[in-house]
Amino acid sequence: MNVEDQGSDDQSLAAPKVTVVETYDAMSIRAADAVIEAIRANPVGAITVPTGSTPVGMYKELVRKIVAGEADFSQVQIFCLDDYLGQTPSDAASLTKLLIREFLEPGQIPDANVHYIPTTASDPHAAAEAYEREIHEAGGLDLAVVGLGPNGHIAFNEPGSGPDARTRVIDLTQESRDQNAAYYDGASIPEQAITMGLGTILAARRIVMIVSGAAKAGIVRATLEEPMSSNVPGSWLRLAGDRLEVVLDRDAAAELTLPA
Repeated sequence: MNVEDQGSDDQSLAAPKVTVVETYDAMSIRAADAVIEAIRANPVGAITVPTGSTPVGMYKELVRKIVAGEADFSQVQIFCLDDYLGQTPSDAASLTKLLIREFLEPGQIPDANVHYIPTTASDPHAAAEAYEREIHEAGGLDLAVVGLGPNGHIAFNEPGSGPDARTRVIDLTQESRDQNAAYYDGASIPEQAITMGLGTILAARRIVMIVSGAAKAGIVRATLEEPMSSNVPGSWLRLAGDRLEVVLDRDAAAELTLPA
């Protein structure tokens, strides 16, 4: 892709779809619907989904549909998006633990279909490259659902990340570590993580970014309305054009000036 930070947007790009809904619950349902649409279109396809607090409602809706027999995840390949280097699901600080608790176990997702981030590999850099190959061998991602961090990060693609970045080991900012410590009752957050890269996410056939809450309104505006820049990694998702849908609750959309 080889795109440098842009002082002005490429007008040849199709605009992403921006969907503004009234509430967090409505955002969660729309995100769950997008996942269901993807797996119905390709029941053996590959998807990636985020962790953190934002997608919890989406997971509850997906589990409800699975239990009700309205969705079949028995053959879907799920690739984890990111996790802390050296951590396992039994550790206090583990993103995978959240995913297992909120979605994989209650949704009865076959463990053989889940591709976990190789956080404890003896050579994490080589393992990250192998993870990237796994995604390629699975046919690439049909859908990437992602959140947006307060500093504009996508997965753990921190500020400074470009649109060509692939799965790799990355140094976490202190801001991200401090923010994430709140999820784990102040547990120590590692200084590094393994994350799926922006280039990997941008290659997905469809991307859905979900954002909730007034605290994210400023970074949403920067992501969608300011020039694309590695200072705000989420802004690079606009390179996907109309393959990107941004689903916002009303509070997260509060500072947007362009019509949604």
